[in-house]
Amino acid sequence: MNEKITAVVPVFNEENSIFDILDGVSNYCDEIIIVNDGSTDKSIEKIIDFQKLNKISVEIIVNKKNHGIGYSVKKGFDLALENGAGIVLKIDADGQHNPDNIPQFIKLLDRNNLDLVKGNRFFDTESIQNMPKIKIIGNLITTNIQKIVSGNYKISDPNNGFLAVKGDKLRSVNFSFLNNQYFFENSLLVVFTALDFKIGEIGIKTIYKNEKSSIPVFTASIKLIPIFISLLFKKNSIRAFQKLSINSLIFYLGVSILLINTFLNILFLWYAFLILVVVYLFIDLVNFYKLN
Repeated sequence: MNEKITAVVPVFNEENSIFDILDGVSNYCDEIIIVNDGSTDKSIEKIIDFQKLNKISVEIIVNKKNHGIGYSVKKGFDLALENGAGIVLKIDADGQHNPDNIPQFIKLLDRNNLDLVKGNRFFDTESIQNMPKIKIIGNLITTNIQKIVSGNYKISDPNNGFLAVKGDKLRSVNFSFLNNQYFFENSLLVVFTALDFKIGEIGIKTIYKNEKSSIPVFTASIKLIPIFISLLFKKNSIRAFQKLSINSLIFYLGVSILLINTFLNILFLWYAFLILVVVYLFIDLVNFYKLN
C-alpha cells in the first residue's frame, strides 16, 4: 500500500506526552497534522520543539479556544484530505495509545479491504485489568446502546479513539453528521455503518497512567441519551435519503406514532408502536449480517 498516510493528533493540555507521541507516530506516517485545541499548558511549545526536528512534514492548527475533540479532529481530517491523504489516522495525544500499533492498522485496512479500522482495548486482557472500573462500566453501557443505534452488532469498543480510515470514504462523509465533542468516534461509526462501509477492529494495548481521563465521565453520562437519540436519527436520515431504506421509513413511522400517541394514549397505537420497534430491530439485524 503506497498511499499517503496522514496522522491527525488532537491536543488539549498534553505537555507531558505530546512530544513522545509525535516522535512515535513519525516513524509510520508521511505527515502529521496537530490540532491544538486551546491548550493552556506548554503543549504548543512541545509541538514546536518536535516540528523543529524536521523528521516529517508537520502542520499545526491552532484553536484559540477549546472547541472539543470532535471539532478538532474534523479540522484535522479536512486538512488531511486537502493535502491528498490516502489513509488518515487518528491517535490521541495523552499517551494511552501506542504508535507502534499503526502498521497493524494499515495492514488490516489493506488485507481485509476495510474502510475503517478501530482499536479495541477489550481484545487485550492486560488493558482490561488496568482500565479504571468506571471506564469498564461506562463502555459496557455505551457499547450495547451503540450496537442498537448504529446497526453494527460486531464492534465492541465504539468509544476507542485510535483509528485508521481510507481517505476516499472519508471524502464521501458529510462532516456535519459527526459529533464535535466526546462522541465523535461514535458518530463516525454510525455514519460509516449507515453508508454500508466495511468496518473492522484490531486489538490494542492501552496505557492507563495515574492521570485523570480527559473525558468527564459524569458529564458524558448526562449527555448520553440525547446524543444517542441524535445519532439514531442521523443514521436513519442517511439510510432514508441515500439508501432509500424501507427500514428507515419504518423508523420514522414508529416515531410519528410515538409522538401522536403521547397525546392520544390509544392502546392499539401503543401495540402498533411496539410491533414496529421489533420489526425495525429484526430488519436491522438481518441487514447487518447479510452484509457482513
